[in-house]
Amino acid sequence: MRFVWLVRGELWALKRNRRILMYVAMMLGMAAIYALDGEGTADFLPVVLIVSIYSGIWQMTVNSLVEEKERRTLEALLVTPVRPLEIIGAKAFVGVALAASMSVLILLVFRRPPGAPLVLLLGIALAIGFATASGALVGIVARDLKTSSLYRTPVLAVLVGGTVIPWQDSGLAVAEVMRWLPTRPVQELMWGGWTGAPVPVAQHAAVMLAYTALLLAVDARILRRQATTR
Repeated sequence: MRFVWLVRGELWALKRNRRILMYVAMMLGMAAIYALDGEGTADFLPVVLIVSIYSGIWQMTVNSLVEEKERRTLEALLVTPVRPLEIIGAKAFVGVALAASMSVLILLVFRRPPGAPLVLLLGIALAIGFATASGALVGIVARDLKTSSLYRTPVLAVLVGGTVIPWQDSGLAVAEVMRWLPTRPVQELMWGGWTGAPVPVAQHAAVMLAYTALLLAVDARILRRQATTR
C-alpha cells in the first residue's frame, strides 16, 4: 500500500509539472515532423524514441528526486516507514509509464506497422530499463541541483548522442566497438524492428541486460551504504 500511495503522489505531482506538458508536446511535434519524411523514418524513429525515453525517465529518477532532496521533502518522507528504495521505485515506475506511453503515441504518429514488432518492442524495453538504471544512479549520487547538473548533462549527452547515431550505416571503425557499449544495441534493435532488417538480437539484448544489471547492482549498493550512514 505504501508503494501505491507513493505512485499516486508522483502522478499528482506530474500533472502539475508544466515541463512534462512541454516535453510531451515537443516529442509528439518532433515525431510528426519526422513522420512527414516517409523515406527517412527508419533513421528518425529511433532518434525520437530514444530522446523521449531518456527525457521522460530521467525527469523522474534524476530531476524529481534531486528537487525533493533540495526541498527536504525526501527527508520528511524518510521519517515515516517508507524506505528509500520505495521512493526511488515509485519515481522510476512513473517514469517508465511515461516513457512507455510516449513510445506508443510516437509509434501511432508514424502511422506505419513495424517490420518486426517484437524486435522493436525489445529495443524499447531495453532502452527503458537502461535509462531507469542509469537515471537512478545519477539521482542517488547527486546531492542537489548543482551537482546533479554536473553529472546529468554530460552523461545524458554521451548516452543519447551515442545512441541516436545510425551506426549500421556509418562505416566507421568505432561502430564495431559500439556493439559492446550501451549505445548501438538499442538503436539497432529499434531500427531493425522498424525496417524488418536482420540484426543480432540475442547479442544486443545480452549487452544491454548486462549493463542494466550492473547499474542496478551499483544502485543497490550505494543505497545500502547510505542507509547505514544515515
